[in-house]
Amino acid sequence: MPYELEADLQQEVFDRLAAAHQIYYLSGLGDEAIHDWGRVHEDFHEFVLVDRSDGRITLLVAADD
Repeated sequence: MPYELEADLQQEVFDRLAAAHQIYYLSGLGDEAIHDWGRVHEDFHEFVLVDRSDGRITLLVAADD
């Protein structure tokens, strides 16, 4: 993995996951939640991370493909 990508993943994903006080997995959002590019990628995983220390909420979206 290129160093730049590894550093970005660490900062933007793994550090935020580690700092989160609560993590919510969004599932079964239904067809109302489909955007214009919906169904292009089928397997998304969406998480809401709540970091009370920094007063930050992060939406993390990952795809299986």
